Amino acid sequence: MRIVPLFQYAMLGAGLILGGCATAPTQEEDALTASLVRDIAPQTKEARETIGRQDVLTQAAFWAKEYDKNPADRDAALALARIVRTLGNPERAAEVASLALTLYPKDADLLLVTGQALVENANGGSAIGFLQSAIALSPANWRASLALGVAFDQVGKPIQARAAFNRALALQPNNPGILSNLGLNYAADGDLAMAERYLRQAVTQPDAPIQARQNLALVLALQGRFDDAKAVALEDLPAEQASKNIEIVRAMIVRPRRWEMLRDE
Repeated sequence: MRIVPLFQYAMLGAGLILGGCATAPTQEEDALTASLVRDIAPQTKEARETIGRQDVLTQAAFWAKEYDKNPADRDAALALARIVRTLGNPERAAEVASLALTLYPKDADLLLVTGQALVENANGGSAIGFLQSAIALSPANWRASLALGVAFDQVGKPIQARAAFNRALALQPNNPGILSNLGLNYAADGDLAMAERYLRQAVTQPDAPIQARQNLALVLALQGRFDDAKAVALEDLPAEQASKNIEIVRAMIVRPRRWEMLRDE
């Protein structure tokens, strides 16, 4: 097989167009060129739209290949960051998205996924700026406000966190994730009555996550209401595990409502 350097293909193409008298490439050369084009060209719009129907790992492999072809491809970078975050690698997600932001600094979606990934990597301090910028560009995006609330909680700013959670709740009423986070915010601040209120509202939603019920069980136990706490915990946990969890909380407190003391220890 005759090996032709890549730059010769460009010269050959120009010769064919301009002069019309260059030697035609062989079949092997045509096949090699087609293979190279397939390797570097992005997938079709249809392929990109339908990949979401595949399993997560297949999607991850697809978008990783698309991103490798062209790291400046905004859509590939965003999709890869999102799928990597879904797979539990927030550090890599933040890296991909923040790199894309150097090219698209006003992209609300990239700002959001960067902030979310940083929060999930317990780096709320770094996430705040990204999330505030995302909200400024897309005020109706409740996910950005939710993530901002978690970021503020991570850096010990419960009042700012509560404001962000309430903004998210105004945009997405009765969302169990937002309600649960609000409940935890109040619990961490020592207001167990308000924490119970929001957590009870969270667990009544049709799509309430298990974590919301377990958080409610914890708040009830911290109030000394161990039977109520165990009843809630039993909805998701085996009896032995539920009892063990409640006993752990019981051992932490000497009497009901000692949460204020616990916070200062």
